[in-house]
Amino acid sequence: MAKRIKNRYVLAETSAQTDLGNQVNQRALEAEIMRVLGTVGYSYSNPKIMLARNNQFILRIQRSSEDSIVLALSFIKSINGTTTGIYTIKTSGTIKSLKELLLK
Repeated sequence: MAKRIKNRYVLAETSAQTDLGNQVNQRALEAEIMRVLGTVGYSYSNPKIMLARNNQFILRIQRSSEDSIVLALSFIKSINGTTTGIYTIKTSGTIKSLKELLLK
């Protein structure tokens, strides 16, 4: 019997006005996460941007890699050549509670 994959959701914010709804910036952010974690750590965490608005975004990750992703986000200093910092606001087991914070 296969176990269900358990996800966590991370609400994060960039210090610069970076539009992460743009596919190019999303790929650049994923490349930066891969640079920090390496290919094995990236594949274990399986990050995906679920929702982006202005300079905030919700990132879906594997539950077992929550700490490493939060740490990796703090190490990112630029996205697509734009100098920025990424700050984690909150992590949750459901996307619903983070959507409420994002849409405020």
